[in-house]
Amino acid sequence: MHKRFASDKYFKRLDICLSENFDISRSFSSEIIKDGRVYLNSNEIKKASASVQEGDILDIYFPEEKEKIQLRPVDLSLKIVYENNWYAVVDKPSGIAVHPSESNNDVTLVNALLYSLESLASEGEEDDRPGIIHRLDKDTSGLLIVAKTFDAKKKLQNLFKNRKISKKYICICAGNPIENIYEIENMVGRHPVTRYKMAVLKEGGRFAKSRVVVMERFESAFKAEVKIFTGRTHQIRVHMAHLGFPIIGDSLYGGKKAAGYPIQRQALHSSSLSFFCPFERKEVYFEAELPADMKKLINVLAE
Repeated sequence: MHKRFASDKYFKRLDICLSENFDISRSFSSEIIKDGRVYLNSNEIKKASASVQEGDILDIYFPEEKEKIQLRPVDLSLKIVYENNWYAVVDKPSGIAVHPSESNNDVTLVNALLYSLESLASEGEEDDRPGIIHRLDKDTSGLLIVAKTFDAKKKLQNLFKNRKISKKYICICAGNPIENIYEIENMVGRHPVTRYKMAVLKEGGRFAKSRVVVMERFESAFKAEVKIFTGRTHQIRVHMAHLGFPIIGDSLYGGKKAAGYPIQRQALHSSSLSFFCPFERKEVYFEAELPADMKKLINVLAE
């Protein structure tokens, strides 16, 4: 939806101008500015801090309102690893997205949680991600923590934000590494050309750190444990590809080197989580065994 607006006074910031004149929040104003939906005197502008002069012409292209996603419980035989009054730890199978979208609002982790748990932290009727604190890619399996109360959600989010939760993954990668341990620290952000991919960047991006420990070697592949110290999108997949050892089955980052193996997705599994529980006041540790497809891959590689 397009709206044109002539400012009748000076505004120190563009986001304040939009918020006051269109009855929208400053955060939403900043979001549409960053998305390139705002033009100032026919020039695209992406800085919320830009000033607006009296007489300036603003063209705003508001996103179309999305139809509210209808959430319903679905029995997906979700494995509950642990549950208490505040949160649950679940073992997400591969092939299932964490939260619903316009094209898929039935076969997601959220649908399975609504069926399997009596309560989930929700921020109201518009919340289409109840209980969700962190994510795994659709084709990554393994452990996730979900919040059952709003208070628990805030406290667990703070633990993730402050890097108080230890997360380890098991992956099976192509190649023959010289070392047994790799520490990877760099900046990760959107690929400069292929925007749906992430990449290691020389400029920009966000700091990402992973530690890779080789656990088992095969003729042209290996099994590794990866501890992530940050939680960037596709972090492990990007880091392993950057090292030259892409995760087997990863069609987005692996190329030909990771193809041709007997597995239909990236061989990546969230295997363990540990943290000091602020509710039970003790250290907790959870683990999930490798799924059948990764076990089968290891058996084939070991032959």
